[in-house]
Amino acid sequence: MKKKTLGLVLTLLLVVSAALAGCSTGGGDSKDSGSSTDGKKVLRLTDTSDITTVDPAQATDAVAFGMIANTMEGLYRLDVEGKAVPALAEKTDISKDNLTYTFTIRDAKWSDGTPVKAQDFEFAWKRAIDPDTASGYAYIFESIKNGADVSQGKKPVDELGVKATDDKTLVVTLERPAPYFLSLTSFGTFTPISEDFYKKNEKDFSLQPDKLLYNGPFVWSEWKTDQKRVLTKNENYWDKDAVKLDSVDIRVVKDTSTTVNLYDANEIDFTGLTSEQVAAYKDSEDFKTALRSSIAYLKFNNEDDVMKNADARKAIARAINPAGITDTLLSNGSIPTTSFIPKEFAKDESGKDYTEGINWFDRDAKEAADLWKKANGDKAVTIELLSFDSEDAKKIGEYMKGEIEKNLPNVTVSIKQQPFKNKLDLEAKGDYQISYALWGPDYQDPMTNLSIFSSENSQNDVNYKSSEFDKLLFAANEESDTEKRFELFKKAEEQLIAKDQAIAPIYQAGSAYLARPTIVDFKRQVFGADYQYKYVDVKK
Repeated sequence: MKKKTLGLVLTLLLVVSAALAGCSTGGGDSKDSGSSTDGKKVLRLTDTSDITTVDPAQATDAVAFGMIANTMEGLYRLDVEGKAVPALAEKTDISKDNLTYTFTIRDAKWSDGTPVKAQDFEFAWKRAIDPDTASGYAYIFESIKNGADVSQGKKPVDELGVKATDDKTLVVTLERPAPYFLSLTSFGTFTPISEDFYKKNEKDFSLQPDKLLYNGPFVWSEWKTDQKRVLTKNENYWDKDAVKLDSVDIRVVKDTSTTVNLYDANEIDFTGLTSEQVAAYKDSEDFKTALRSSIAYLKFNNEDDVMKNADARKAIARAINPAGITDTLLSNGSIPTTSFIPKEFAKDESGKDYTEGINWFDRDAKEAADLWKKANGDKAVTIELLSFDSEDAKKIGEYMKGEIEKNLPNVTVSIKQQPFKNKLDLEAKGDYQISYALWGPDYQDPMTNLSIFSSENSQNDVNYKSSEFDKLLFAANEESDTEKRFELFKKAEEQLIAKDQAIAPIYQAGSAYLARPTIVDFKRQVFGADYQYKYVDVKK
């Protein structure tokens, strides 16, 4: 597992969402059909995937992180507007040099009534970064002192800069100032684990609802494999009075047309829509679209015989007009982009969006053809495009094939559609030329997206190596001024995309869905888990 997992993880998060697979929920036309069972408030959802794990150290997909976000709680949590706010951190003191964070842990209990202790955080974080655990997200602790060396096995786990000085005090020392650190602690891998419970149940820890303790708004109370899972309000949660739902019922339903039928029958409260379904439901009062923070892009294998030529990569990037995807095939609020940082995600101190004014390359058929001839002359070339096996991915792949073959001379594109896991395995092995992928952020900072392309990052499955890019990322990591950091990130992105075209961003994903007006504050988050149920209410 200690391979290109973050990329895999995030890609999974994105793909699951893009395919309307993750945490899909429903809505309908019936205005007075509140989700209430025997007087209880129940949120009724569907998901295309069953639970993979609820172990914070092993989570690598949307389902896992959704479960963790709603049954566990870290030092910080995202509020209903997506802002990181104190959760188990009752008080946070930050040193003047922004390197030492001292957290005072509030009075809180695990679901068995035992207290949550600072030692539970130290134990969980050190367990996750330990190479023996093989966590896909071990690298996410690298902002903490010695994090990189510990995750790579160069230093012992005990040298990670996190220490519980008593039951209520957790001291974290950073490697360098990290303006995003507090938002990072809201991410699922940073949640605590009861050390006592883990040691008693190590063999089958987290494999069933009763093999895990919960400290979040809900507990995992029921599971029928590949059929259903139920979350029930946690009566031992420190902030239980803020939780309005009694339970969340999630059915596993693989087919989106089935979820729409369930929505129409008033059996679920929210459902994603495919592009075909948009036309049928766009006039419904329950129909909505939203811009997500996922970026769809082409991965170029920079070590492939054809793709290692930068002019070839630039030609393909310029040959595809993304408007045909966003406006016609998807029609769900997606927008074309040339940046790997999503719009409405990162802003400087003045409120200016990071993406404002960015255009790293123009879609231009003539320039594309010229660049391709420069790279390959007049010889015939066949390119393999790796893609997902969903219906939308098939249509998008066919569209990109058509654009490339139309605009580049003597090129034939073959599409290799694969189940998600197989696709990830091929990418991890470098066994591909071009791959259609999606990626979403883990914390609210451009570093979360750009860092995966640094030379030594285990997620760098495009095999991109640039000392200039690495140098710019390192400088951004050392810089605490937001505007200066953004400028460094933009220079790094310019190197990655405009100069080297290691990847080709295509569009920022949107989502089209139906949601009942009786469901309040059910909002997709801009990073981390897709949804939180803590803030949701069901109105009559």
